Amino acid sequence: MGIRETALEEEEMLNLTKPQRLNRGDKVATVSLSWGGAGDANLIWRYKQGKKRLQEQFGLNVVEMPNTLKGTAFVYQNPQKRAEDLMAAFSDPSIKAIFTCIGGDDSIRMLPYIDFDVIRNNPKILVGYSDTTITHFICLKANLSSFYGPSILAEFAENIKIFDYTAYWL
Repeated sequence: MGIRETALEEEEMLNLTKPQRLNRGDKVATVSLSWGGAGDANLIWRYKQGKKRLQEQFGLNVVEMPNTLKGTAFVYQNPQKRAEDLMAAFSDPSIKAIFTCIGGDDSIRMLPYIDFDVIRNNPKILVGYSDTTITHFICLKANLSSFYGPSILAEFAENIKIFDYTAYWL
């Protein structure tokens, strides 16, 4: 099997749906797809700091999906609930983008619960990195372009200037 037989064809890459750009006032959702640390008592402050930055610097209306802040144990034990949060965020027409709280190592367990048609029929921005690569793959299979980039707990929660590249493209 050659490289061209295992990789996506160029034509497929060029036809990905590109979600609409965010505007001030847009509603965005946060999700914990890999690791639930954002809801843990010792890290909730970082979540709040990242959320505040999205609100103040970018003017976004940030909402948590139902299971976003339920903590490490709950998130690990409930891959179906994580998938439900993702599907609900994609299904909600008022939500314009989805931001992951952080990566991790467990999002692959969501795959059986993903409805690719929901994603394909409701294109919106998805931002995250690390284990979120699984979710980027899900978007790719649904023919949706996604953004490998910062998460709520990393970069947005940091007490540093946001990278110019991130600020420009967000």
